[in-house]
Amino acid sequence: MQKRTPKKASKVDYRLLYKRKIVDFLESLKDKEYTVWQMNESMKKLFSMGEQVVQVCLAKLRENDEVLAPVVCYALEFADNYDVVAPLMDILIMPDISDKVKARILTVLSHYGVDAGELPLNMIMKDFDRVASESLTEMLEDIDKDYFLILYILDDMEEFPPDMKLSYVKDIGDLKDERAVKLLEIIASMDDIPLAQEAIKALGKIKSGKSLFALSRLANLINDDCTRRIVEKEIQRLKFSGVQMEIPPSPVKLTNPVKIIVSSIDGLGSRALWIAWKNPLKTRKLTSMNLLLNADTGIKDCWGVPQISTREFNSSIKDLSKTTLIAECNMEYAITLIRDALHLNQEKGIEIPYQFFFWKHLLEQNYNLKPKVYKPSFEKYDMEEILNNQEYFKKSFDLFNYRLFDDWFIAEPRVYDYADENRSRKGYIIKKMTQQRAEKLFSKFTQELIEPQIHVIKRMMELSADFLDRAGQKELAKVALSALLHMNIRPLYYHPFIQRMIIESIRVALNNMKNGFDMRVNPDAFE
Repeated sequence: MQKRTPKKASKVDYRLLYKRKIVDFLESLKDKEYTVWQMNESMKKLFSMGEQVVQVCLAKLRENDEVLAPVVCYALEFADNYDVVAPLMDILIMPDISDKVKARILTVLSHYGVDAGELPLNMIMKDFDRVASESLTEMLEDIDKDYFLILYILDDMEEFPPDMKLSYVKDIGDLKDERAVKLLEIIASMDDIPLAQEAIKALGKIKSGKSLFALSRLANLINDDCTRRIVEKEIQRLKFSGVQMEIPPSPVKLTNPVKIIVSSIDGLGSRALWIAWKNPLKTRKLTSMNLLLNADTGIKDCWGVPQISTREFNSSIKDLSKTTLIAECNMEYAITLIRDALHLNQEKGIEIPYQFFFWKHLLEQNYNLKPKVYKPSFEKYDMEEILNNQEYFKKSFDLFNYRLFDDWFIAEPRVYDYADENRSRKGYIIKKMTQQRAEKLFSKFTQELIEPQIHVIKRMMELSADFLDRAGQKELAKVALSALLHMNIRPLYYHPFIQRMIIESIRVALNNMKNGFDMRVNPDAFE
């Protein structure tokens, strides 16, 4: 009997199916309006489809699809994969790729740190000047439709090299387009003086009553004498050209905030401040300003979300609450914190994130944002009684047991030296140290690592006591106030809170080293 030959099982290349699925998903995203949150959620879904996503995106760029290019380039930025740089550079020099797609590719390369100004753009593109001009004109058209797009422009501009920023603003001015006034006025109000001056000169090129009005407002806001003289010169230039001042309507007006969230102070002295309003341009959407304020350096970061649903915003708040303590507050308190942070930026000469000036421009319609130090009021507390209450003072050692203070440890490479010097085979156990050895450790550590920044620790404690008071945690606020009131004792290492800070700092360093992380070897890994 003849043996039946088994049929070979058909082999299906599932990679082709996955590629088709990825392409279909990318196609579904084009020509759609999404919020940043929605787009990022879509990107998470996209990259869950497998390792081929990046390769498929690069392949679609090679097909020169101008409509799909914005989605693909967003995905390549989202990937945060520096391996895309080399293939993108290859696509950039392909002759069949349109200048419009190449312009999109340049934004991705800029995201990965490639300086477009260093590339031979006149050789890479068929008509770079035309593309640049068309791109700027399209940008102004988009701003005219959606004022909040300025946020993204400022965000991108902040990453440009200094020379490129100046050229960019100059090119906008050269268009002499009245629609650029809104953007240029915000740039002209920045504390980046060379850039502000270039924006003022650009406003002077636009023979428009709106431009004259913007310059007149800037004349009353700018503190730098040299910059103010440039403003006055451009005002005179427009007036001599016969331009009459025109007061434009506000592009958008923010109503009372829907919700304001403030977080506690973390171990680096930073806190989050989120403010959400009804989006004035999109129904059933919110717009939010998110700030990172630091007790020593002022406004450290600012990012806005132009369109976000209430559900998405509440979901973000829930995520934030998993990492820090949060509380709702009113706008008066929020403005007080912003003014205090601005004072620190101004006093220490620390540049403010570009995006903040967009929000500042809107907030100043209703609020005074003049820099001013915030001094919390503790009038309802008997400060003398708190100072003399030794129980509160002793309890300051246990503040680290609470979530608000559990990350208040010193994170510097030098701490790892102390950890090495004071560990045994069984680890670091302060209770087994002799009193003399422990006191020597506390004294040396305090003198070297705590006393140089005690003013910051005091401010952090003061703001934390204020946060606890506003959150209704009165007894814990008293302990925090006791810790604050005793920060001037000598020697400082007798302070229970300072002792616990030293113990926790070394404990964290030992635990990190045990897990293979040493700040002395790779400090950047801890940022």
